[in-house]
Amino acid sequence: PTLVTGSVILLGWLLTSLVTARIPGPVPTLKLLGQMIADGTATTILGRTALFMGVCFGIAAVAGVAVGLFIGTRPALDRGVSPYLAALQAMPTSLWIPVAAIVIGASVWSLGTVVALGAMPAVILGTRTAVKNVPPLLLRAGHTFGESGFSLLRRVVLPAALPGILTGLELGWSIAFRCLVAGEIFSGTLSGTGIGAVISRSKTTHDITEMLATIIVVLVLSVLVDRLAFAPVQHRLRQTRGLVD
Repeated sequence: PTLVTGSVILLGWLLTSLVTARIPGPVPTLKLLGQMIADGTATTILGRTALFMGVCFGIAAVAGVAVGLFIGTRPALDRGVSPYLAALQAMPTSLWIPVAAIVIGASVWSLGTVVALGAMPAVILGTRTAVKNVPPLLLRAGHTFGESGFSLLRRVVLPAALPGILTGLELGWSIAFRCLVAGEIFSGTLSGTGIGAVISRSKTTHDITEMLATIIVVLVLSVLVDRLAFAPVQHRLRQTRGLVD
């Protein structure tokens, strides 16, 4: 199914390029992508982006899940904090990039901060919602078996909320990726991934083919993360809960 969908997308791309002369077709774009792979540009972008995203998102995931568990188990705090977290999640990333550059400085730390903080509201809200959706029957059963406090949270609440937490992590990853790409476009080579340099050069030379080739590299990384990380974990969770025949 993935290959069939990709073929349909390529066909639509080809037809669009035939209708609109400004959009290069798949053949010249894939040819340039092959050159980027041969000279190491694509590999460098993939490797550096994966490393940068792994560190930033790892921080956001650990902190976001911890804060989400804390908020989700305290109704009064949840009512006070959640509206502001939802507002932060809805705010455009471009607003925070210049603020971070001024406060922290034009360095890799400022963009890393934007990426991590951009993902955290989605992770916190996803975890908090998952905790609130844990059936009360499970909590009563946990109390019956002597669970309370941190033990109840670790052995009952966290396993029951895990599917919702994973959904929040997926959403947080997508937001973090958008933060990274937006930050690279705004600030050039700030993270050192190479995306900003290629996009800036393509914009200067009006080389839309190079832009599309770079987009494909980023798309490939997104697909790999989804297929190799999130999808297997989701499938495993469905298996353990008897949702897969």
